[in-house]
Amino acid sequence: MHSSSACLFSLSLFLSFQGVTQSEFVNQVPFDIKPVTCIVHQLGEPCQMTISLQWQNPQVIDACLYQETNKLRCWKKQSAVQEKLKITLAQSMNFSLFDLHGRLLATQTVNVHATVSKRYRRKLKTDWSFF
Repeated sequence: MHSSSACLFSLSLFLSFQGVTQSEFVNQVPFDIKPVTCIVHQLGEPCQMTISLQWQNPQVIDACLYQETNKLRCWKKQSAVQEKLKITLAQSMNFSLFDLHGRLLATQTVNVHATVSKRYRRKLKTDWSFF
């Protein structure tokens, strides 16, 4: 086996183990959301933030952005988008870009983190009391 053939075979094998086919790997649209982390005081509190979103594709496409299953925004006949969106999160969520045929083009997760962990909070009183 030639070294270039072995390299291509290794890449194919790696992608198949990752659960990604070569066609899915090639069709991914460069997609970026910033920031990718939202900080709240305690988990469960809503996090409101403005994200910077950008994506680009070599060809003009119609695409929609989803926050989990909620459609946020659609674009028609665009090859590049750069804009800001206000979002609200209660927990870490996936943001996905789909074409109008329902094919997943790209995805990114925005995480919610707390400054106070319930696990390490000190109790102010005991669980039992005589008073």
